[in-house]
Amino acid sequence: MIRNLLGGIAVGVANIIPGVSGGTIIVLLGLFDNLVESISNIFNFNIKVKDKKKDFLFLFQFLIGAAIGLVGFAKILEILFVKFEVQTLYWFIGLILFSIPMLKRKEMDGQKINWLFLLIGIALIGGLVLIAPGEEGNIVPLKELLAKDLNVGYCLILVGIGAIGGASMMFPGVSGSMVLLVLGYYHLFKGYVANVTTFELNILIPLVFIAIGVGIGVVVSAIITNYLLKHYKRNTMSFILGLIIMSAITIIPRVTYNVPLIISSIICFIFGGAVVLLFDRYSN
Repeated sequence: MIRNLLGGIAVGVANIIPGVSGGTIIVLLGLFDNLVESISNIFNFNIKVKDKKKDFLFLFQFLIGAAIGLVGFAKILEILFVKFEVQTLYWFIGLILFSIPMLKRKEMDGQKINWLFLLIGIALIGGLVLIAPGEEGNIVPLKELLAKDLNVGYCLILVGIGAIGGASMMFPGVSGSMVLLVLGYYHLFKGYVANVTTFELNILIPLVFIAIGVGIGVVVSAIITNYLLKHYKRNTMSFILGLIIMSAITIIPRVTYNVPLIISSIICFIFGGAVVLLFDRYSN
């Protein structure tokens, strides 16, 4: 129970960090298999409800932890990113890179990496970064959102946006916001979320359709990933390792470095690695 809660908290915290994939943290904590299998089992109608109790309990604990991470650590991370943005990112880079050998040892079951699928994973993230326009620009203003006609076609687009975001959340190394940026819907999505407290129906109704899409994306992604892990684990894990490696590279801060910043960044990088090594020792 404690591990599931802590895993959820870590994922909630990761989703606050710009560019850091919550899916990566799920894999690094060894919860990825359990998560996709639990979601897949809940929507497997061949399994009786009473046999799904363990899956429901795991997901409940995980989601409670994620909520705690999102709400409870938002202010702390806001302070860290205002005062120590570069150092905080290097701590996460250390956390991710030092976890890769541990992940390979535990998840590959002694199998060798399939370098083709690893390179495909690296290329996928690299390609997304290259074609992503960046986060420059403003969110769609409230006036424009309220004026949108909520017809069937537009609602289906919102479901699609949510599904893409939800599916992206399940893939380690893939940032949902990055995917939406590439598709040109990030600022629309952000506009709805930013204006939720207006409680206008033209804001709340689209958010409901986006939420439906997120649920569909998460479930479909989990079912597909669960199947791939069971039948093609070596190739799937090699692909995931590629995603994770490239995700660590993409969040390297592009700033002007001076000596104090370099030293503090190295210390934070090593500290991130030390956390992983302690976690690995404890888990063994």
